[in-house]
Amino acid sequence: MIRQELTAILLVAACFVAGVLNLAVNSSFRRKTSRAALLAVFCIGSVLYGYGFAWKEGLSMLAVVRALMALCRMFAGINDLGSIQDAPWFQHKAVLTIFWLGHFLAFYITASTVIASLGERLLRRIRATLLRRGPLLLIYGVNPDSLSYGRYMARQKHRSVFFVDQECSAAYESELNSFGAVLDKEGETPSARFLRQINMKPGSRRLELAALHADGRKNLAYAQSFLQVLTEGGIGPEQTSLLVRGAGEDAYALQALEGEGYGSVLAFDDYELVARMVMREHPPCDMIGFDGHGKAREDFNAVILGFGRMGRAMLTQLIQNGQFCGSRFQADIFDPGPQNGFLHDHALMRQYAINFHPVDGKSDEFYAFLEENRKKIDCVALCTGSKDDNREIADDLGEWFRGNGRAPMIIQVSRDGFLCMDQERRETQRANLYGSGMLDVGRMDALAMQINHVYHADSARSAREDWKRCDYFSRMSCRASADFYPAVLRACGKTAEQVLDGDWPPDADTLENLAVTEHMRWCAFHYVMGFLPMSAKDHAERAVLYRRQMEQSGSCSLSVSKDMKRRLHACLIPWEELDALSARENELSGRSVDYKQMDRNNVLAVKQILSALKEAEETDHE
Repeated sequence: MIRQELTAILLVAACFVAGVLNLAVNSSFRRKTSRAALLAVFCIGSVLYGYGFAWKEGLSMLAVVRALMALCRMFAGINDLGSIQDAPWFQHKAVLTIFWLGHFLAFYITASTVIASLGERLLRRIRATLLRRGPLLLIYGVNPDSLSYGRYMARQKHRSVFFVDQECSAAYESELNSFGAVLDKEGETPSARFLRQINMKPGSRRLELAALHADGRKNLAYAQSFLQVLTEGGIGPEQTSLLVRGAGEDAYALQALEGEGYGSVLAFDDYELVARMVMREHPPCDMIGFDGHGKAREDFNAVILGFGRMGRAMLTQLIQNGQFCGSRFQADIFDPGPQNGFLHDHALMRQYAINFHPVDGKSDEFYAFLEENRKKIDCVALCTGSKDDNREIADDLGEWFRGNGRAPMIIQVSRDGFLCMDQERRETQRANLYGSGMLDVGRMDALAMQINHVYHADSARSAREDWKRCDYFSRMSCRASADFYPAVLRACGKTAEQVLDGDWPPDADTLENLAVTEHMRWCAFHYVMGFLPMSAKDHAERAVLYRRQMEQSGSCSLSVSKDMKRRLHACLIPWEELDALSARENELSGRSVDYKQMDRNNVLAVKQILSALKEAEETDHE
């Protein structure tokens, strides 16, 4: 008997705790539960009270009204069993169990509404307690963009999400509650107490900090102060990563490299994010043809209308993704204003055909240019800074090209997203960029890690160990290379499935052409980042210094071909000159390098990259 009583007590306690926890979980799930409970209450109350009062009063309006009142009183925790308990149905325990279950659900619906309205502080504490296990995503700054990112990571990546912002509005707070996130308005100043609150301590728990405030300076300051608290708390780089918005190159110093810092850092701005999304969905490789052996059949020609921050971001992304063996890159920029100094004396102006036209996209001069070049234009990017102007010009261009032969890809681009019209006048639109997976650092680094590992093929370390030793700039370079792998597949006419099934590497001619493309892409990335070719004199001096240090100490950290301080690189030369550079460097330094083979190795690594991507996607679905 005692065992039965104890079991009953435990079941009651468990049901009550489950009900309380339901109030603290993702509110979308809570809404579904409440809807199901409401339907159950309606069915149970209607059937049992309708039957009971019909048995007592007969089929009359009085029976209907009393049953209706009894149904409503269920939500106040009041029952009318005493009036109908003599009815035959209520002599069975099963019916009484259903009757009381209906009353419990009705009262629970009422209680959950009251608690959700009056006990939000308690609910926050319960949610915070539930978030004390597993990987934690801490987001600094509450705004529409950060909410989209938090919702994506919570639902698609199953992250526990914690927001920090002392100025969060009630509307935003309600929205973050909708996907089970927690808000702390007092954690804007990082402290040891806050670390204890989120259960961060030395060990295995992962912390992903996303500094997504609209003010990039605040993001950088918060990331710096939080890093200091993490360091003082003994939490190492292997437990942390940082995603930081609008902080610029100052964020690079927060990357750990055999010392303090975040284990992984990705700095970005909104314009770069949109431009990268455009390149991911509509890359230049899809706008030109290839010969089946990795060689382009035509040049790539882009037109950009507007050269503010959005136009500049599009130009740099087009340059990085528009380099192919057998093809020449050209960009024509139309803007009635000056260059704003962005490309003044820049290496890009000396390496690529970039032409400026001081007129806008509605001028006769612009349409005269189109008339002369309509057969070779592959892409028109509208970056005027006004969505209305972008749309008006896009409509005009669509009509103009309709009767004038081959139509290019027309892309309307703004800070909030893009709208693309292809040659068949089909439109694709992307607006919610923060909720699109574009900032999924884990997925991006899974690919880039393999690229970096290829560069260190002679080491006995794993890909992850090599990645830990990789500085921020080198990680950026590897990420850019990983972003380009779809173009490699497109150029040689293979699919990812074919490569994973063993149809790799390609034939010798195709491999060589793809290696040339990889070298051109690599050069473009470095030119965009402000690098210049290293002179033969500087290269020789660095090679001699390298050999001297190796003879004296047996080791040397100096990179012979790359001078990061002055942003010089000896490999910024045509593909045909790489063999001579390799031979000269090997003779002077005693090394054994083959710069052409490095590019070939990057192409050969495509299968490894695709395998890493597949593994990352499978992990996401677990």
